[in-house]
Amino acid sequence: MRLKAKHLTLLLGIGLASAAATGAWAQNSPKFEAWLKAAKLGVHQGEDNWDEIIAAAKKEGALTVYSSATTMTAAGEDFAKAYPEIKVQVFPLGSEKTIEKVLSEHQAGIHAVDVVYSGGTQQMVYELLPDRNIVNYVPGYLKDRIDEKHREPLLTQNIEAFAITYNGAANTEPPIKNIWELTEPKWKRRFIMKAPVGSATTATALAAFIERSDELSKAYEAYAGKKLELSKGVENAGYEFLHRILANDVVIQANSGKLAEASGKAGQKNPPITLAPMAYLPRNETDGYVNVAAYDLVPSGIVTYPNFIAIGGQAPHPNAAKLFIAFMMGSKDLNKDSKLTPPFRTGETGKLLQGMAPFFRIGSFSPRKDMPMPPNGERWPAAAKWQASPEFVRDNIAKLNDFWLSRAN
Repeated sequence: MRLKAKHLTLLLGIGLASAAATGAWAQNSPKFEAWLKAAKLGVHQGEDNWDEIIAAAKKEGALTVYSSATTMTAAGEDFAKAYPEIKVQVFPLGSEKTIEKVLSEHQAGIHAVDVVYSGGTQQMVYELLPDRNIVNYVPGYLKDRIDEKHREPLLTQNIEAFAITYNGAANTEPPIKNIWELTEPKWKRRFIMKAPVGSATTATALAAFIERSDELSKAYEAYAGKKLELSKGVENAGYEFLHRILANDVVIQANSGKLAEASGKAGQKNPPITLAPMAYLPRNETDGYVNVAAYDLVPSGIVTYPNFIAIGGQAPHPNAAKLFIAFMMGSKDLNKDSKLTPPFRTGETGKLLQGMAPFFRIGSFSPRKDMPMPPNGERWPAAAKWQASPEFVRDNIAKLNDFWLSRAN
Protein backbone atom coordinates (compact mmCIF):
# COMPACT_ATOMS: atom_id res chain seq x y z
CA MET A 1 0.00 0.00 0.00
CA ARG A 2 2.80 2.41 0.87
CA LEU A 3 4.67 1.55 -2.30
CA LYS A 4 1.62 2.20 -4.44
CA ALA A 5 0.97 5.57 -2.81
CA LYS A 6 4.57 6.65 -3.33
CA HIS A 7 4.54 5.44 -6.92
CA LEU A 8 1.36 7.45 -7.51
CA THR A 9 3.04 10.58 -6.17
CA LEU A 10 6.10 10.02 -8.34
CA LEU A 11 4.03 9.43 -11.46
CA LEU A 12 2.01 12.59 -10.82
CA GLY A 13 5.23 14.55 -10.31
CA ILE A 14 6.72 13.20 -13.54
CA GLY A 15 3.54 14.09 -15.45
CA LEU A 16 3.50 17.65 -14.13
CA ALA A 17 7.22 18.07 -14.77
CA SER A 18 6.72 16.92 -18.36
CA ALA A 19 3.85 19.36 -18.79
CA ALA A 20 5.96 22.17 -17.32
CA ALA A 21 8.88 21.41 -19.62
CA THR A 22 6.65 21.39 -22.69
CA GLY A 23 4.97 24.59 -21.54
CA ALA A 24 8.35 26.27 -20.95
CA TRP A 25 9.39 25.59 -24.54
CA ALA A 26 6.18 27.18 -25.85
CA GLN A 27 6.36 30.12 -23.45
CA ASN A 28 9.84 31.10 -24.67
CA SER A 29 8.60 31.59 -28.22
CA PRO A 30 8.66 34.92 -30.12
CA LYS A 31 4.88 34.92 -29.76
CA PHE A 32 5.22 35.06 -25.98
CA GLU A 33 7.72 37.92 -26.20
CA ALA A 34 5.37 39.82 -28.50
CA TRP A 35 2.54 39.28 -25.99
CA LEU A 36 4.70 40.63 -23.14
CA LYS A 37 5.51 43.75 -25.13
CA ALA A 38 1.91 44.37 -26.20
CA ALA A 39 0.65 43.79 -22.66
CA LYS A 40 3.37 46.05 -21.17
CA LEU A 41 4.46 43.37 -18.74
CA GLY A 42 7.82 42.23 -17.45
CA VAL A 43 10.61 44.49 -18.70
CA HIS A 44 8.02 46.40 -20.73
CA GLN A 45 5.84 47.43 -17.76
CA GLY A 46 7.00 51.01 -17.22
CA GLU A 47 4.70 53.40 -15.38
CA ASP A 48 1.06 52.37 -15.16
CA ASN A 49 -1.37 54.60 -17.02
CA TRP A 50 -4.61 53.69 -15.31
CA ASP A 51 -6.87 55.58 -17.68
CA GLU A 52 -5.45 53.52 -20.55
CA ILE A 53 -5.52 50.26 -18.57
CA ILE A 54 -9.15 50.71 -17.53
CA ALA A 55 -10.25 51.65 -21.05
CA ALA A 56 -8.39 48.66 -22.52
CA ALA A 57 -9.80 46.31 -19.85
CA LYS A 58 -13.36 47.39 -20.62
CA LYS A 59 -12.67 46.85 -24.31
CA GLU A 60 -11.36 43.34 -23.60
CA GLY A 61 -14.63 42.78 -21.76
CA ALA A 62 -13.77 39.53 -19.99
CA LEU A 63 -11.67 38.08 -17.18
CA THR A 64 -10.96 34.48 -16.14
CA VAL A 65 -9.49 33.64 -12.72
CA TYR A 66 -8.21 30.28 -11.45
CA SER A 67 -8.10 30.34 -7.66
CA SER A 68 -7.17 28.09 -4.76
CA ALA A 69 -9.62 29.98 -2.54
CA THR A 70 -13.43 29.93 -2.66
CA THR A 71 -13.33 33.46 -1.20
CA MET A 72 -12.20 34.64 -4.62
CA THR A 73 -15.76 34.12 -5.88
CA ALA A 74 -16.97 37.02 -3.72
CA ALA A 75 -14.06 39.19 -4.85
CA GLY A 76 -14.96 38.42 -8.47
CA GLU A 77 -18.55 39.47 -7.83
CA ASP A 78 -17.39 42.78 -6.34
CA PHE A 79 -15.06 43.41 -9.29
CA ALA A 80 -17.93 42.76 -11.72
CA LYS A 81 -20.07 45.32 -9.87
CA ALA A 82 -17.28 47.90 -10.03
CA TYR A 83 -16.64 47.18 -13.72
CA PRO A 84 -19.89 45.88 -15.22
CA GLU A 85 -18.40 46.08 -18.73
CA ILE A 86 -16.13 43.12 -17.84
CA LYS A 87 -17.60 39.61 -17.69
CA VAL A 88 -15.90 37.76 -14.84
CA GLN A 89 -15.44 34.01 -14.45
CA VAL A 90 -13.87 32.69 -11.24
CA PHE A 91 -12.99 29.02 -10.90
CA PRO A 92 -12.30 28.10 -7.22
CA LEU A 93 -10.31 24.92 -7.86
CA GLY A 94 -8.22 24.43 -4.73
CA SER A 95 -4.44 24.76 -4.55
CA GLU A 96 -3.36 21.62 -6.42
CA LYS A 97 -6.01 21.70 -9.15
CA THR A 98 -5.32 25.37 -9.88
CA ILE A 99 -1.71 24.52 -10.70
CA GLU A 100 -2.63 21.39 -12.66
CA LYS A 101 -5.18 23.24 -14.78
CA VAL A 102 -2.75 26.01 -15.73
CA LEU A 103 -0.05 23.49 -16.68
CA SER A 104 -2.30 21.16 -18.63
CA GLU A 105 -3.89 24.00 -20.62
CA HIS A 106 -0.59 25.65 -21.46
CA GLN A 107 0.87 22.31 -22.48
CA ALA A 108 -2.02 21.96 -24.91
CA GLY A 109 -1.46 25.48 -26.25
CA ILE A 110 -4.58 26.83 -24.55
CA HIS A 111 -4.20 30.26 -22.92
CA ALA A 112 -7.54 30.84 -21.23
CA VAL A 113 -6.60 32.07 -17.74
CA ASP A 114 -5.94 35.74 -17.01
CA VAL A 115 -5.20 35.62 -13.28
CA VAL A 116 -3.80 32.77 -11.18
CA TYR A 117 -4.13 32.79 -7.39
CA SER A 118 -2.60 30.11 -5.17
CA GLY A 119 -0.72 29.51 -1.94
CA GLY A 120 1.42 26.75 -3.44
CA THR A 121 4.87 28.32 -2.98
CA GLN A 122 6.84 25.56 -4.68
CA GLN A 123 4.60 25.44 -7.74
CA MET A 124 3.98 29.16 -8.12
CA VAL A 125 7.50 30.47 -7.45
CA TYR A 126 9.67 27.62 -8.69
CA GLU A 127 7.60 25.99 -11.43
CA LEU A 128 5.00 28.26 -13.02
CA LEU A 129 6.99 31.50 -12.75
CA PRO A 130 10.34 30.37 -14.24
CA ASP A 131 8.51 28.45 -16.98
CA ARG A 132 6.54 31.63 -17.74
CA ASN A 133 3.17 30.03 -17.15
CA ILE A 134 2.59 33.10 -14.98
CA VAL A 135 4.03 36.62 -15.02
CA ASN A 136 4.55 38.80 -11.96
CA TYR A 137 2.73 42.12 -11.96
CA VAL A 138 2.92 44.72 -9.18
CA PRO A 139 0.81 47.87 -9.59
CA GLY A 140 3.19 50.82 -9.39
CA TYR A 141 1.38 52.59 -6.53
CA LEU A 142 2.04 49.61 -4.24
CA LYS A 143 5.82 49.46 -4.52
CA ASP A 144 6.40 51.72 -1.50
CA ARG A 145 3.60 50.09 0.49
CA ILE A 146 4.71 46.45 0.32
CA ASP A 147 8.09 45.04 1.38
CA GLU A 148 10.19 43.63 -1.45
CA LYS A 149 9.91 40.07 -0.13
CA HIS A 150 6.16 40.29 -0.78
CA ARG A 151 6.61 41.86 -4.24
CA GLU A 152 9.39 39.73 -5.69
CA PRO A 153 9.60 37.28 -7.26
CA LEU A 154 5.79 37.13 -6.98
CA LEU A 155 3.21 39.49 -5.53
CA THR A 156 1.67 38.29 -2.26
CA GLN A 157 -2.03 39.12 -2.15
CA ASN A 158 -2.46 38.05 1.45
CA ILE A 159 -0.78 36.08 4.21
CA GLU A 160 -2.93 33.32 5.66
CA ALA A 161 -2.48 31.38 8.85
CA PHE A 162 -3.16 27.96 10.28
CA ALA A 163 -3.56 27.80 14.04
CA ILE A 164 -3.79 25.14 16.70
CA THR A 165 -7.43 25.70 17.59
CA TYR A 166 -9.49 24.51 20.55
CA ASN A 167 -13.04 24.68 21.88
CA GLY A 168 -13.37 27.77 24.06
CA ALA A 169 -16.63 26.67 25.71
CA ALA A 170 -15.18 23.40 27.00
CA ASN A 171 -11.86 24.99 27.97
CA THR A 172 -11.46 28.22 29.91
CA GLU A 173 -7.77 28.17 28.93
CA PRO A 174 -5.81 26.32 26.23
CA PRO A 175 -5.98 22.56 26.95
CA ILE A 176 -2.32 22.25 25.97
CA LYS A 177 0.62 24.59 26.58
CA ASN A 178 3.28 22.79 24.53
CA ILE A 179 2.71 21.41 21.04
CA TRP A 180 4.32 18.08 21.98
CA GLU A 181 1.34 17.34 24.22
CA LEU A 182 -0.55 16.44 21.02
CA THR A 183 1.56 13.26 20.87
CA GLU A 184 0.22 12.03 24.25
CA PRO A 185 -2.36 9.18 24.50
CA LYS A 186 -4.86 11.74 25.82
CA TRP A 187 -5.05 13.24 22.33
CA LYS A 188 -5.15 9.96 20.41
CA ARG A 189 -7.69 10.43 17.59
CA ARG A 190 -8.50 13.86 19.05
CA PHE A 191 -6.17 15.94 16.90
CA ILE A 192 -7.59 16.73 13.45
CA MET A 193 -5.99 18.35 10.40
CA LYS A 194 -5.72 18.18 6.62
CA ALA A 195 -3.01 15.99 5.10
CA PRO A 196 -0.18 17.78 3.29
CA VAL A 197 -0.47 15.42 0.34
CA GLY A 198 -3.07 16.99 -1.97
CA SER A 199 -3.06 20.33 -0.14
CA ALA A 200 -0.21 22.63 -1.15
CA THR A 201 -1.11 25.14 1.55
CA THR A 202 -1.04 22.53 4.34
CA ALA A 203 2.26 21.18 3.02
CA THR A 204 3.73 24.68 2.93
CA ALA A 205 2.56 25.28 6.49
CA LEU A 206 3.97 21.99 7.80
CA ALA A 207 7.29 22.73 6.12
CA ALA A 208 7.77 25.37 8.81
CA PHE A 209 7.84 22.61 11.45
CA ILE A 210 10.70 20.95 9.59
CA GLU A 211 12.65 24.16 8.98
CA ARG A 212 12.30 25.18 12.65
CA SER A 213 13.21 21.74 13.99
CA ASP A 214 15.81 23.17 16.39
CA GLU A 215 13.10 25.16 18.16
CA LEU A 216 10.86 22.10 18.25
CA SER A 217 13.71 20.15 19.83
CA LYS A 218 14.14 22.77 22.56
CA ALA A 219 10.37 22.79 23.12
CA TYR A 220 10.48 19.03 23.64
CA GLU A 221 13.15 19.40 26.33
CA ALA A 222 10.98 22.01 28.07
CA TYR A 223 8.02 19.62 27.80
CA ALA A 224 9.67 16.31 28.77
CA GLY A 225 12.65 17.46 30.83
CA LYS A 226 15.03 15.45 28.66
CA LYS A 227 16.54 15.48 25.19
CA LEU A 228 14.44 14.27 22.29
CA GLU A 229 15.25 10.79 21.03
CA LEU A 230 14.56 10.42 17.32
CA SER A 231 12.74 7.35 16.02
CA LYS A 232 14.39 5.07 13.49
CA GLY A 233 14.71 6.74 10.08
CA VAL A 234 13.71 10.17 11.42
CA GLU A 235 16.28 12.92 10.93
CA ASN A 236 15.12 15.84 13.07
CA ALA A 237 12.55 17.11 15.57
CA GLY A 238 10.19 18.41 12.89
CA TYR A 239 9.84 15.02 11.26
CA GLU A 240 9.72 13.38 14.69
CA PHE A 241 6.73 15.52 15.61
CA LEU A 242 4.94 14.47 12.41
CA HIS A 243 5.90 10.84 13.05
CA ARG A 244 4.45 10.93 16.56
CA ILE A 245 1.15 12.60 15.69
CA LEU A 246 0.68 10.04 12.92
CA ALA A 247 1.45 7.25 15.40
CA ASN A 248 -1.11 8.86 17.71
CA ASP A 249 -3.78 8.40 15.04
CA VAL A 250 -4.16 11.98 13.91
CA VAL A 251 -7.54 12.29 12.18
CA ILE A 252 -7.41 13.54 8.60
CA GLN A 253 -10.19 15.74 7.31
CA ALA A 254 -10.35 16.79 3.64
CA ASN A 255 -12.50 19.87 4.21
CA SER A 256 -11.29 22.93 6.14
CA GLY A 257 -14.85 23.88 7.04
CA LYS A 258 -15.24 20.51 8.74
CA LEU A 259 -12.14 21.27 10.80
CA ALA A 260 -13.76 24.42 12.13
CA GLU A 261 -16.88 22.46 13.02
CA ALA A 262 -14.96 19.62 14.66
CA SER A 263 -13.21 21.76 17.26
CA GLY A 264 -15.68 24.61 17.43
CA LYS A 265 -19.12 23.04 17.71
CA ALA A 266 -20.68 24.08 21.01
CA GLY A 267 -21.92 21.54 23.57
CA GLN A 268 -19.08 19.03 23.21
CA LYS A 269 -17.85 17.35 26.39
CA ASN A 270 -14.54 16.12 25.02
CA PRO A 271 -13.82 18.21 21.90
CA PRO A 272 -10.77 17.66 19.70
CA ILE A 273 -8.01 20.10 18.84
CA THR A 274 -7.48 21.05 15.20
CA LEU A 275 -4.82 22.57 13.00
CA ALA A 276 -7.19 24.74 11.01
CA PRO A 277 -7.21 27.93 8.92
CA MET A 278 -7.64 30.95 11.19
CA ALA A 279 -9.88 32.40 8.49
CA TYR A 280 -12.64 30.17 9.85
CA LEU A 281 -12.65 31.90 13.26
CA PRO A 282 -15.33 34.38 12.10
CA ARG A 283 -17.69 31.40 11.91
CA ASN A 284 -17.95 31.78 15.67
CA GLU A 285 -20.30 34.65 14.90
CA THR A 286 -22.06 33.24 11.85
CA ASP A 287 -22.34 29.55 12.81
CA GLY A 288 -22.23 29.68 16.60
CA TYR A 289 -18.84 28.00 16.88
CA VAL A 290 -16.59 28.60 19.89
CA ASN A 291 -13.11 28.17 18.37
CA VAL A 292 -10.11 29.86 19.98
CA ALA A 293 -6.60 30.07 18.50
CA ALA A 294 -3.75 28.98 20.80
CA TYR A 295 -1.65 32.13 20.42
CA ASP A 296 0.76 31.34 23.26
CA LEU A 297 1.57 27.71 22.50
CA VAL A 298 5.22 26.63 22.90
CA PRO A 299 7.10 26.94 20.60
CA SER A 300 4.36 28.23 18.25
CA GLY A 301 0.73 27.53 17.54
CA ILE A 302 0.49 29.54 14.33
CA VAL A 303 2.02 28.82 10.93
CA THR A 304 1.58 31.16 7.98
CA TYR A 305 1.91 30.98 4.22
CA PRO A 306 1.64 33.53 1.40
CA ASN A 307 -1.06 33.51 -1.26
CA PHE A 308 0.32 34.70 -4.58
CA ILE A 309 -1.49 36.44 -7.41
CA ALA A 310 -0.13 36.69 -10.95
CA ILE A 311 -1.12 37.13 -14.59
CA GLY A 312 -1.37 33.98 -16.67
CA GLY A 313 1.23 33.59 -19.42
CA GLN A 314 -0.21 34.87 -22.72
CA ALA A 315 -3.41 35.83 -20.91
CA PRO A 316 -6.11 36.82 -23.42
CA HIS A 317 -7.18 39.82 -21.29
CA PRO A 318 -3.99 41.28 -19.77
CA ASN A 319 -5.41 44.72 -19.01
CA ALA A 320 -8.40 43.25 -17.22
CA ALA A 321 -5.90 41.09 -15.31
CA LYS A 322 -3.89 44.18 -14.28
CA LEU A 323 -7.04 45.94 -13.16
CA PHE A 324 -8.20 42.90 -11.20
CA ILE A 325 -4.84 42.48 -9.42
CA ALA A 326 -4.87 46.15 -8.41
CA PHE A 327 -8.46 45.67 -7.21
CA MET A 328 -7.41 42.62 -5.16
CA MET A 329 -4.73 44.66 -3.37
CA GLY A 330 -7.07 47.44 -2.23
CA SER A 331 -7.48 51.08 -3.22
CA LYS A 332 -4.54 53.48 -3.38
CA ASP A 333 -6.59 55.69 -1.00
CA LEU A 334 -6.49 53.01 1.73
CA ASN A 335 -4.21 53.73 4.70
CA LYS A 336 -3.69 52.81 8.35
CA ASP A 337 -6.07 55.54 9.49
CA SER A 338 -8.90 54.43 7.20
CA LYS A 339 -12.13 53.86 9.10
CA LEU A 340 -13.40 50.45 8.01
CA THR A 341 -16.82 49.38 9.21
CA PRO A 342 -18.90 46.28 8.43
CA PRO A 343 -20.33 45.17 6.12
CA PHE A 344 -16.89 45.49 4.53
CA ARG A 345 -17.95 44.79 0.93
CA THR A 346 -20.30 47.77 0.69
CA GLY A 347 -20.28 51.57 0.92
CA GLU A 348 -17.13 53.62 1.47
CA THR A 349 -15.42 50.71 3.21
CA GLY A 350 -15.99 48.51 0.17
CA LYS A 351 -14.55 51.21 -2.09
CA LEU A 352 -11.39 51.34 0.01
CA LEU A 353 -10.87 47.60 0.52
CA GLN A 354 -12.08 46.58 -2.95
CA GLY A 355 -11.02 42.96 -3.54
CA MET A 356 -9.49 42.75 -0.07
CA ALA A 357 -12.94 43.06 1.49
CA PRO A 358 -13.90 39.34 1.42
CA PHE A 359 -10.45 38.56 2.86
CA PHE A 360 -10.62 41.21 5.59
CA ARG A 361 -10.88 38.86 8.55
CA ILE A 362 -8.76 37.31 11.26
CA GLY A 363 -6.31 34.82 9.79
CA SER A 364 -5.92 36.61 6.46
CA PHE A 365 -3.56 39.58 6.50
CA SER A 366 -2.57 41.98 3.75
CA PRO A 367 1.16 42.46 2.98
CA ARG A 368 0.46 46.20 2.70
CA LYS A 369 2.22 48.17 5.43
CA ASP A 370 -0.54 50.80 5.37
CA MET A 371 -3.40 48.35 5.99
CA PRO A 372 -5.49 48.43 9.21
CA MET A 373 -5.79 45.19 11.19
CA PRO A 374 -8.97 43.15 10.58
CA PRO A 375 -11.50 42.64 13.40
CA ASN A 376 -10.08 40.69 16.35
CA GLY A 377 -6.60 40.93 14.85
CA GLU A 378 -5.08 42.85 17.76
CA ARG A 379 -2.97 39.90 18.95
CA TRP A 380 -1.57 39.15 15.51
CA PRO A 381 1.47 41.48 15.42
CA ALA A 382 2.93 40.11 18.68
CA ALA A 383 2.04 36.43 18.13
CA ALA A 384 4.81 33.87 17.56
CA LYS A 385 4.34 32.93 13.91
CA TRP A 386 6.26 30.42 11.82
CA GLN A 387 6.56 30.55 8.04
CA ALA A 388 8.72 28.30 5.90
CA SER A 389 11.07 30.10 3.54
CA PRO A 390 10.32 29.68 -0.19
CA GLU A 391 13.73 28.04 -0.72
CA PHE A 392 13.06 25.49 2.02
CA VAL A 393 9.65 24.67 0.57
CA ARG A 394 11.19 24.21 -2.87
CA ASP A 395 13.87 21.83 -1.61
CA ASN A 396 11.86 19.85 0.94
CA ILE A 397 8.18 19.65 0.03
CA ALA A 398 8.46 16.38 -1.94
CA LYS A 399 10.48 14.83 0.87
CA LEU A 400 7.88 15.93 3.41
CA ASN A 401 5.04 14.40 1.38
CA ASP A 402 6.96 11.14 0.91
CA PHE A 403 7.63 10.98 4.65
CA TRP A 404 3.95 11.56 5.40
CA LEU A 405 2.83 8.85 2.97
CA SER A 406 5.34 6.31 4.23
CA ARG A 407 4.40 6.82 7.88
CA ALA A 408 0.65 7.19 7.38
CA ASN A 409 0.13 3.80 5.72
